[in-house]
Parts: sequence; C-alpha cells; structure tokens
Amino acid sequence: MKCWVCGSDKNKFLWGKEFNNELVSSDFAITNDKYGKTLPLYECLNCSFSYAYPLPENILSLYENLEDELYVESLAPRFKEMKHLMEMAVAFHPETKRVLDVGAGVGLLVKAANEKGLNAIGVEPSKWLVGQAKKLFNIEIIEGIVPNKELENEKFDLIFAVDVIEHLSGPVDFLNTLKSYLNENGVILIATPDRGSFLANKLGAKWWHYRIAHIGYFTKKSMDVAVNNAGLKIVKFGRQNWYLPFGYLLTRLENYLPVKFITNYIKKFPKIENMTIKLNLHDNLVVLLKKK
Repeated sequence: MKCWVCGSDKNKFLWGKEFNNELVSSDFAITNDKYGKTLPLYECLNCSFSYAYPLPENILSLYENLEDELYVESLAPRFKEMKHLMEMAVAFHPETKRVLDVGAGVGLLVKAANEKGLNAIGVEPSKWLVGQAKKLFNIEIIEGIVPNKELENEKFDLIFAVDVIEHLSGPVDFLNTLKSYLNENGVILIATPDRGSFLANKLGAKWWHYRIAHIGYFTKKSMDVAVNNAGLKIVKFGRQNWYLPFGYLLTRLENYLPVKFITNYIKKFPKIENMTIKLNLHDNLVVLLKKK
C-alpha cells in the first residue's frame, strides 16, 4: 500500500470503513451531503497526501450511472462559480483560444468559455450529465474519461479539472495525461479540497469534503510533489469562490448547526431560498500549472 503521489509506504490510518459492494451511484452525487462517510483513509507520512484503501472495483461504473437532479436545480449560481474560474485562468493566459474541461458535468465551464468566444470541449463519464448538457444548453460533451480516443492529437491552451483529481486513484498519471493535451505555453487549472486548510484541521472527520466520492486529499505540500512528479510546475495558487442558493446552503448547515427551523421557514419565501450566496471558505486549492 504505497502513496499515490510519492510512493512512500509510510502512513497512518485516519478513519473510514470498507463498503465493498454496498455503494450506489447516489453516494457519488455532486450534491451528496453525507459528510464524514468515507472509505478507509490513510495519510502519507512523507508528503502528507491522504488516500483511500482499499477501493471498490466498480467506481467508474458508479460515475457512469450517476444522476443528480439537485445539482441541476442549482445550476444558475454554479455557473457564476465556473465563470469566476474561467476569468481567473484567462486573465493569467489571455492568449487562450482552445479549452478542455475534464469532468465537465453539464458543461458549465464549456458554456462559460463559449460565451467568451473560445473553442471549448468537455469530457464527462456520467451519461445522464452528458444528456443534460445537450438538453439544457445544446452542448455536446464527450462521454467518457481521459485519455480519450476522441482527443487524440488534440492540443489546448487551457485545461480545467475542477473538483476531479480528488476522485482519482492515479493523480500523477492524470496530471501526465492533461500535460499530453497541453500546448507548450498552455495552462492547467486544478481545483480540489485543501486538506491542509484551517477548516479541514478544525472540523476533522466532520469536514464537508470528507465523503465517499473523494478518495484522495491534497495539501499544498503534496500537490507540489504530485505536480513536480508529472513534469509540471505551479505558477499560481488561488482559492475558489462558491456560489450556491441560500436554501441549499442551509440544508448543508443542518449537519453542523440546529438551523432546520430556518430552512423550513424560508421555504415560504422562494426569492430568499433561491438567493445566491457567495462564499470563499479558503478550504479549496486552485493551482495553475505549466510544463517545466
């Protein structure tokens, strides 16, 4: 059992349990709120990366069969989040013409790129989310994962992997794959939970990013090691802004505070319930990468 980032076999057990064949696609939903429910997690004592072991054998099929109606209901504020990341990346690399989004969901980043006049392609394993992209935005998303035959010999100026790398058991291989699609002066943007953040350390196993679907957790240190091992370099660190409906946030807060009475009350006022709240909790890493 070696660290997926640095290869060290020195680790310590954190928490979690094996679920074997008990897991279903809803456990991997984007809006899943069963915080603290994880597979067995171990922390590498060498690079600080945390990873799950053992892994279910059918993880990919769970993603391929994923459906998430609640996610689709909150697309308007989530689109603001994707626009924020797009603006951040394009401001750093204004020469961008071609964009690839890996783990594209319903195509919000692709939509944000198209609105800026950029040529964008998305890749997504969930058949249902690919269908929603077509239905809601008339956006064609490639169904599958990377590497992908439809992307052979393709090169991009800007590549996004937002909330993706924490779902993968081969993060360095994944970064190498993204690098293979990158133009010489191109930029990769990775967004992922920051296990070294204040809130992650304060909340421990109750941190909202600890969930079944997340099988790898980075700190700044382990991200730097992974990036270096993939022949890339970090050129900028940032933090992610979240844009979510007020009612949605309140239901999540019920895991931590006695606010259910407020949640029930504001349902009488749809404008307040659907009001967009902007948050930056400084517990997510955003890194911009270039080839060495």
